Amino acid sequence: MLASSLNRSGVKNIAIIEHNPSIAMKIKISGGGKCNVTNTDVSADNYLGESAFVDSVLSRYTPSALLEFLKEKGVVPKIRSLGQYFCQKSADEVIGALQREIKDADFFLSYAICDLSLDRSGSYIVKTDKAEFRAKHLVVATGSPAYPQVGGSDIGLKLAQKMGHSVEAFAPVLVGWTVQKEQFWMKELSGISAYVSVDVGHKKLFGDLLFAHKGISGPAVLSASLYWKKGPVSLDFLPNSTLHEALQERKKQISTQLNLPKRLTKLLLESIGVEDKTLQKLSPQEWEKLSALKAYRMSPAGNFGLKKAEACRGGVKTCEIDASSMQSTIQENLYFIGEVVDVTGELGGYNFQWAFSSAVVCAAALKKKLLG
Repeated sequence: MLASSLNRSGVKNIAIIEHNPSIAMKIKISGGGKCNVTNTDVSADNYLGESAFVDSVLSRYTPSALLEFLKEKGVVPKIRSLGQYFCQKSADEVIGALQREIKDADFFLSYAICDLSLDRSGSYIVKTDKAEFRAKHLVVATGSPAYPQVGGSDIGLKLAQKMGHSVEAFAPVLVGWTVQKEQFWMKELSGISAYVSVDVGHKKLFGDLLFAHKGISGPAVLSASLYWKKGPVSLDFLPNSTLHEALQERKKQISTQLNLPKRLTKLLLESIGVEDKTLQKLSPQEWEKLSALKAYRMSPAGNFGLKKAEACRGGVKTCEIDASSMQSTIQENLYFIGEVVDVTGELGGYNFQWAFSSAVVCAAALKKKLLG
C-alpha cells in the first residue's frame, strides 16, 4: 500500500526488500484466504494502543477511503458478518490491485534483513543476507512474529532498538486460550460453538466461542485475548438475556430452556454442580449456582502460541512516532508502519485497516518531503 501510494504520487527510486519469496503472504493467508480488509465500525476503541495516536492515523485514511480505493481497482469486498468486509473471491484480489499500482519499484524477494546502521551522510544502510542497500528514507513495515510459518519475525523491533527507539516486546494475541484443570471438560466439546460475551475486566467482547482440543477459541476469545495478560476472565453463556428470562418454565428441565448446544449444557451444569432438573425442584442454593451461566469465571492457563496467533501486541512505542507522518521523532527520515508499531486491533479487519491507514499517512508525508 505504501509503495502503490508513492508510485501514484510520482515518487521514484522505491525499493521493497522482502524476506519472503513472494509479496503479501500475510494478506494471502488471512481471513481463510479471503482477507478481512476492514470493518464498517472502526475507531480507537477497537485497538490496544494510545487512543489519540490511533484516532489521528485512522482519521486520515478511513474504511470508506480504503473501500473506494479498492472499488476503483475492481475489488468490491462484501460484508460477511459483524460489519466485516471480505474479498468475494480471494485475497489475491487485494494483492493484485496493489501490485498493479507498483510499476516503478524494485522488488528484492527472499532477502533476509539482518542489520541496520547509519553512514556519515545520514543514509540508512540495510544489511541483508545477500546485499547491502543504502537509502535516504527508510520505512520499516516488518510486522510481528505472528505466523512464523510465513516469515513473521521480530526483526523490526531489533532495527528500531538499533536506532535508539523504545519498544514493547511482542506477545501473541488474537489467539485461543489453553485451560486449567478445572476447565478440562471444555476439551470434550471440541468443534462445538456458542454465542457468548467474554469480560476481561475493562472490556467485554461478543461473538462465538469455539471449543477446541487445546482449550477455547473463536472470535470472542480471539478478540478478548488482545486485552488479557493474566488472571480471571468471565464468560456469559446467555449474553442476550437475564437468567430468569432464559429460565421461565417451572415444569421444564433447565437443558430444554437454555438456547445452548445440549452437550455444552450438560457439561456446563456438571461443572457448576447443578443437576439438570425442572425449575420447580431447584433450591435457592442451586439458583445461586446457576448465576455462573451469566458469569462463569475461569483463568486461562496460557494461549495457543505464535503459530496460531493472528497478530502480536507490542511494537515500537508510539510516543516516539509522529502520528501525522509515521516518522520517528528520534531519527530523521525513519518511519514505522503497520503491526511493527505498538498498536493492535481486535479481530474483524481492524489490523489491515491500521496497516493501510498508517501506510497512506506515511506515503503522504514522504510525497510532501520528496516532491514538495
